Amino acid sequence: MARVLICTPTHYLQGGVERIMESLARHLPSRGFEVVFALAKGKRFHDPDAFRRAFPDVRGVDVDGTSGTVYGRRRALRRVMFETDPDVVLIARMFDAYPVASALKRAGHRLRLAVTVQAFEREYFVDLARYREFVDVCVTSGRRILDEVQRMTSVPAVSIPGGVASPHRMHASNDGPLRIGYVGRLEQVQKRVRDLPLLVEELERRAIPFTLDVAGDGTLLEELRSRLPRARMHGWLSTTELYERVYPELDVLVHFAEYEGLTIAPREAMAHGVVPVTSLDVGSEDFIDGENALRFPIGDIGAAADAIERLHRDRALLEKLSGAARVSQQGIRSEQGAIDAWAAAFRDALARPARVGGALPPASRDEGFLTRLGVPDSVAELLVRGLRKRAHDDPGSEWPHAG
Repeated sequence: MARVLICTPTHYLQGGVERIMESLARHLPSRGFEVVFALAKGKRFHDPDAFRRAFPDVRGVDVDGTSGTVYGRRRALRRVMFETDPDVVLIARMFDAYPVASALKRAGHRLRLAVTVQAFEREYFVDLARYREFVDVCVTSGRRILDEVQRMTSVPAVSIPGGVASPHRMHASNDGPLRIGYVGRLEQVQKRVRDLPLLVEELERRAIPFTLDVAGDGTLLEELRSRLPRARMHGWLSTTELYERVYPELDVLVHFAEYEGLTIAPREAMAHGVVPVTSLDVGSEDFIDGENALRFPIGDIGAAADAIERLHRDRALLEKLSGAARVSQQGIRSEQGAIDAWAAAFRDALARPARVGGALPPASRDEGFLTRLGVPDSVAELLVRGLRKRAHDDPGSEWPHAG
């Protein structure tokens, strides 16, 4: 059985990427792949034990980055890769795995290097282009990301949507107040969740009857509680809880994101027959305006309210879009279909000769006082660990997503 080592941060427990990784852990073994995780460990933010509690199907090895240094993170990653001896290394938002895995390939290790890009963010494309001669396959979320990967690199690439599990029970038609939901991280950056209270105010001004359910967590949770007194605030819910308590009780799911791949929560809602009302930048190949969804320009609250008012007044349109939404999340978009596609991507990469570049791209180093004095990295690491452990100010500096 081929072994896949998934290199992942552990600070994030509620995102779509984490759901995809959990699905790989649960279902790839039945396709002939053993799955092991390289779990980032930090002094302040990244906690492998919390990650394991959140995702019980994950079997992983801690990657000790508690010294806070670049050298320490990469030395720990190298040790984990030696110990687990993977056939495939999959980078899921852990930049340091690029130079480590590439160096191992240069040294003759058989591993194939896979990368997944799940959001349209420039730094991911830049890193992929830097290491393009070492990456054997890139899995993207959506055609737009795939097109950018193919424009910037020659890396073999395929788009695989996050797989959507089958509903436990379906949405039922409704002729009362429109049942609106929001599911996702409660953050302004990327998600633009402060658009939700503005939309509520506009719907109330238009006297459109509706209910509102909000499922998610984030830094703006308490702000939204105070600004949305009518809403049912569920907090963070597991996928099972969303399937049982939220999706079947909705007519419409709103999504305001400024940039996304093929975001999962609206697609899970679609599988239940819920109609997404989404910003124009979200997964255009899955959310087709007037066919299985309604769309609005990013930040255009009036246009979002127009779409919801249209569905409120035209229940036949609501049911038509509902049926099309439900059918759209089959095949590769289903959980089992997506897993089949991931397994095929790994098999194809293993069947081809490994991509090994002529030289390693220049890699960043620590920029601390000891480095400026010219102290060798290995000695500086011993001194840092012996004297103190450097604490970072945010999860992305403790274990960087990008170089």
